Amino acid sequence: MRCGIVAVDSDERLVMINQVAQQILELELSPPTGAPVRSAFADHPSLAQVLCESFDMASLPNRAELELRLGESKRKTIGFTLSLITSDGDVRGVAMFFKDLTHIEHREEQERLRDRLAALGQMAASLAHEIRNPLAAIDVSCKLLERRLQAASPRDENGLGLLAKVTSEVRRLNKTITSSLEFVRPLALEVERGDLLGLLEEAIAVASERSGKPEIRVERRFPELVAPFLMDRQKLRQVFENLLINAMEAMGEAGRVAVLVELLAAPRGASVPYPTEPERDRDPWQTFEQFAVVRVVDSGPGIRHEDRDRVFYPFFTTKQHGSGVGLSMAKKIVDSHRGLIDLDDAPGGGALFTVRLPMVLENRRSDRT
Repeated sequence: MRCGIVAVDSDERLVMINQVAQQILELELSPPTGAPVRSAFADHPSLAQVLCESFDMASLPNRAELELRLGESKRKTIGFTLSLITSDGDVRGVAMFFKDLTHIEHREEQERLRDRLAALGQMAASLAHEIRNPLAAIDVSCKLLERRLQAASPRDENGLGLLAKVTSEVRRLNKTITSSLEFVRPLALEVERGDLLGLLEEAIAVASERSGKPEIRVERRFPELVAPFLMDRQKLRQVFENLLINAMEAMGEAGRVAVLVELLAAPRGASVPYPTEPERDRDPWQTFEQFAVVRVVDSGPGIRHEDRDRVFYPFFTTKQHGSGVGLSMAKKIVDSHRGLIDLDDAPGGGALFTVRLPMVLENRRSDRT
């Protein structure tokens, strides 16, 4: 039987319990036959109560649900049906047939959450568009006022300074809103075979220039050769630029950032759903044999443990002028490549970000219609 079965006689004593029921109820030992129901299921009093009360019910529940408590925090939902066991018109007992519905409820909750997040994303995008329009008008007005002030009172440094501050804040808000729109917008990959090591060299060069900290050393530990594999090169470069810039900004004027690349064998039969050409030409399963693992290690102060669970949340930042979109966008890009991004403490202090990418070597189109 694929469902759990528990049978109880009219004296409210256990007659039988099958192995599936024992597994669903997470009982280490099967209760002894003949034991009172309430003692046999002492860890599940609600279940025992339903069984005992069933003898007095005029209509037994069919396809009902019951929540069971397993310990202090764990919950499990079962769907059950009750049937009376009769002989010569007399009720001899009751049988309960039940299944574990927890995974079904979890999937439904995930779908509801996904729908709510999609609605929230649409609302955020609409709000961002509504805010950008008046910000653009304010920015233009500030430029006109600046010209008039320079013409009328070129020595009025206080007025020009205040106006410059307003303009700076408007542009900062506009940048934040633009980043927000980029995050909520669906991500479309432009997939082609790309060179990972060349991409990393470009990211290192850009991050070093933007940081403006020549005393920070960048160490490379690359294998001699990494075969090109399918990627959106520009978006992945954005990921590593962000990780490197964050690492350099976390340190003082001097320090060390290491970029380590390693190739790991994938588990046998590994595969990922990978978007390639238009939908009708896609083969959603691409096999691969290796992962490319890139680690970015810095010698900075590291990330506080209380912030670990939130660093990839959109709009969470510990920087004074940060938008909080960089790492969340990095995760979104890595996820779209069916990869993983993770955070840990670096040996000796600092932060360690690990990006693992499946090395899918070629597009495979399905012949199915």
